[in-house]
Amino acid sequence: MLDTLPLFPLSAHVLPGGKLQLRIFEARYIRMVKEACRDDAGFGVCMLKNRSGNTLHNMLPIGTRVKVVDFEQTPEGLLGITVQGVDRFRIQDVWAEQDGLKVGNVSYLPNWEPEPLPGESRHLLDGLCEIYRRHHHLAELHPEPLSDDASWICQRWLELIPLAPEDKHLLVEQNDCLSALKFLTDTVQLK
Repeated sequence: MLDTLPLFPLSAHVLPGGKLQLRIFEARYIRMVKEACRDDAGFGVCMLKNRSGNTLHNMLPIGTRVKVVDFEQTPEGLLGITVQGVDRFRIQDVWAEQDGLKVGNVSYLPNWEPEPLPGESRHLLDGLCEIYRRHHHLAELHPEPLSDDASWICQRWLELIPLAPEDKHLLVEQNDCLSALKFLTDTVQLK
């Protein structure tokens, strides 16, 4: 079954269970947020491709439907929102509305099922807790980390780790967290 969602292309990404703070100032995105809050349907966050000459199709095909969980007016007078990832989806078709807001037909993908965190991957949790300790704004987004769930931990790392969008996409599009867990276990080194 297809659903229609407004799409918000970003260099940052959020996955199910994750939270992201955004500053909204363009009229098309203010409209998107108002409609998402009114209908409670949310909107889609999609990663921008590294190289794409076509601005309509400059997003990777896997995205996350998010819902607004908090909002504020920033000191600069912008709309600040916090969104939480709900569902993964695959973009089937994209078009632009008159004001330039991208909209797409999407099909939902199953979210990653919880997986126990193996002992050899324990450093991923330790590293994530250290990042949250050093960066209070991230800790405030996730005050209660799911310390025994490898899927949750991998998704938080994939939101934070600096990878090329196409490489990140290869991990995000998998049916479970096992490829991401292996990659992160082998790649993340704590000092």
